Amino acid sequence: MAAATGTGESWPMIPSLLLLLLVLLPSAQVAATAHRHPAREGVAFSRDVACGQRHVQGKIIGGLDALEGRWPWQVSVHYAGLHVCGGSIIGKYWVLSAAHCFDRDKNIGAFDMYVGLVNLRVAGHHTQWFEVNKVLIHPTYEVYHPVGGDIALVQLKSPIVFSDSVLPVCIAPPDVNLQNLSCWATGWGSISRQGNTSDKLQEVQLPLIPLPLCRLLYGHTSYILPDMLCAGDLRNLKTVCEGDSGGPLVCEFNHTWMQVGVVSWGRGCAYPMYPAVYARVSYFSKWIHYHIENTPLPHQPLPTVSSVLEVTISVLVTSLAVSSML
Repeated sequence: MAAATGTGESWPMIPSLLLLLLVLLPSAQVAATAHRHPAREGVAFSRDVACGQRHVQGKIIGGLDALEGRWPWQVSVHYAGLHVCGGSIIGKYWVLSAAHCFDRDKNIGAFDMYVGLVNLRVAGHHTQWFEVNKVLIHPTYEVYHPVGGDIALVQLKSPIVFSDSVLPVCIAPPDVNLQNLSCWATGWGSISRQGNTSDKLQEVQLPLIPLPLCRLLYGHTSYILPDMLCAGDLRNLKTVCEGDSGGPLVCEFNHTWMQVGVVSWGRGCAYPMYPAVYARVSYFSKWIHYHIENTPLPHQPLPTVSSVLEVTISVLVTSLAVSSML
């Protein structure tokens, strides 16, 4: 998993459409669920559930297959039907990801968000699919560094339905203490130097690397800015790689999981002297809070017979499109 240099495996379009069908058929009512406003200032943005909790206790390069429900905030970002980046649930309408996943030349309407997903080819019982309402890119993105300010807030068109397998993660506050922590990264990116990928969500435990050491390893202080942090197992070649961009780096604080990083960039997969670089979530915490609190929620029409028929027709059309491609 090492990030801004590329995207994940380009698996065929047909499995992607089938996955969408599997999600839509059992849960067409998701888009019609009544909405509520996000929570007030704090590390949590939902009044419905506590953030940073999970009910399952225990390839990224050097990683292992993740169990369903172990990382309930994990998001798969798809573009034009393909998995391209990761993300994390931070509220009923909000996903946190990397800005470079949403480059200006991309059509926002072509993005889809999947939650409750472990295998990219198989929709699970808790898998939900969402369209994107808007994407907010941090104003310092690419201003002071080619990949600086690499943070994005994605607002969904409809609210996420929380369950044991779909939950938000807490956001690191500005004053978080990151000393002596070992954290976890998750994603569907490359799992080897040769670019091999896995359809199954991968997890890996990574120690944080102090900024002075990370700057030394990269050879220049200007390469690693204060809005970044580094993590990686330099000895055992455990890191993140292409396709993991935008995914979460989380640490456990007193039995609560907090996101401290967003997979951003690196010099390549599995090069032990170059740890992966993440957007430092605590640096952007106030910006995240401000926009979640002040961005209007998307309009939610009341459920009607016509809206149900509309979903049914949409599924049938997609089914016909898939059938014609087989």
